[in-house]
Amino acid sequence: MLYRYKARSSDGRIVYGSQQAQSNAQVLQWLRERSLYPIEVEEAKERAAKSLKERLEAVSTIKLKDKAVFFRQLATMLEAGIILGSALDMLAEQTENKRFAGAIREIKTMVDRGTSLSAAMATKKEFSKLMVAITRAGEEGGVLESSLDRLATFLEREDELRKKIVSASTYPAVVMSFALLVVFLLVTVIMPRFADVFTDIGVELPLVTRLLFTVSVWLSHHWYLPLGLVLLLILGIYALSKNKGTKKRLDALKLKLPLFGDISKKSVLARTFRTFAALVQAGVPILSALEMTADVSGNSVIEDAFIQMSDQAKRGASLGETAKKIMVIPPLASHMITIGEQTGRLEEMVDKVADWFEFELDEKIKRLTSILEPVLIVFVGGVVALVVFAVFMPIIGSIQGLLAGA
Repeated sequence: MLYRYKARSSDGRIVYGSQQAQSNAQVLQWLRERSLYPIEVEEAKERAAKSLKERLEAVSTIKLKDKAVFFRQLATMLEAGIILGSALDMLAEQTENKRFAGAIREIKTMVDRGTSLSAAMATKKEFSKLMVAITRAGEEGGVLESSLDRLATFLEREDELRKKIVSASTYPAVVMSFALLVVFLLVTVIMPRFADVFTDIGVELPLVTRLLFTVSVWLSHHWYLPLGLVLLLILGIYALSKNKGTKKRLDALKLKLPLFGDISKKSVLARTFRTFAALVQAGVPILSALEMTADVSGNSVIEDAFIQMSDQAKRGASLGETAKKIMVIPPLASHMITIGEQTGRLEEMVDKVADWFEFELDEKIKRLTSILEPVLIVFVGGVVALVVFAVFMPIIGSIQGLLAGA
């Protein structure tokens, strides 16, 4: 077996290497014979396993909830009088996600060397531009604790919004997938056997049955084609979403889809207006907040809307008046923005706009769930009824023919 070792030479140098041996003891003996003092000896495969684990941890995702908890606890510790370096050290120790814990430790090291928290966060991709901007605004305004607490609240609400979207799409997706799987097995496995039976006994089949049997026999031999088509469709949509030329059209189509389009639109608007409100509340300048919100919108149509608002604001135009001219922003939202500008409570009004979009989203999800359930039941029942009709019609016809002959 191959062993890797780390040892110290007689002159104090650290030496690394590998050696073939039957056991760990043989490697230790081999090192001592060469006046090397062993520090660490392990099998090469164990080290490879560790490196694989480290690579997996490096690409692991960090939940939004984990980030919200981090900022909430950091704000609480700072308010309690704990110095920033010690707070970061304690949070790194209790963070379960290894990748996130490593990022916190690196930030702590930079802070100890005199770097500001926001500047340290900006060097790590685990922290978004929005997080960095709110933290920097808190540092510059001398209200870091309240800014971090506000950031934690924003991330928690963002996490809740994502969960709503997931819950709205999971139920119909699971039911539809199960229904299509049942139909696929029914058509490709069971129906061809009935076709063979009816062919052997020479029963005259109705047109619907013949068509269904023809399709089922073809699918039983070419079952991979529809699966491949679905896979190509998914890959095609993914490629289009990554291409700058087609992403805008695809994003616009998402907002116009029946049933799900309005849910997508309201979720994106709720997230973007909530982001804009959080940035303004933290003290980020309006123009920077608009540009940053456009970057994190996640939809090209909404991104263009906020870029347009930013461009017009640079020319001295009112945000509310600009919003009225943008089709994707509802009139109520633009009206609330105008009131916020006139009363000097823009961040409060924008936050209320986000609340309104979330309320509308909740109602839309409830209605969609109540509509989809009977629709899916009817769909599955209709397919099963069609198959039963196609199979039993020739059977009933044969029985009637036998009875008439008797």
